[in-house]
Amino acid sequence: MIKIDLQKALEIHKTQIRKKRDELFPTLDVQFMKALEQGNTELTTTIGIQKQALRDVTNIETGSIVTLSDLKSTWDTELLGESPYK
Repeated sequence: MIKIDLQKALEIHKTQIRKKRDELFPTLDVQFMKALEQGNTELTTTIGIQKQALRDVTNIETGSIVTLSDLKSTWDTELLGESPYK
């Protein structure tokens, strides 16, 4: 029987999230600067909210995580795109 160290798996999962987040930030930064230059405060606010959501995505509530599948299901596909676990 293989025992999974969920704490270690969580750290690996967060590393995966950070890698994906690091890919997404530069595009959002460019979009933010363009919106700022155009004086589009609505768009800068929206992008700011997206960027904060990316910063917060590693704040995973672990209380309900019992299995590796539970952990994998915390990948936010709406924010981060396709899960690397498929």
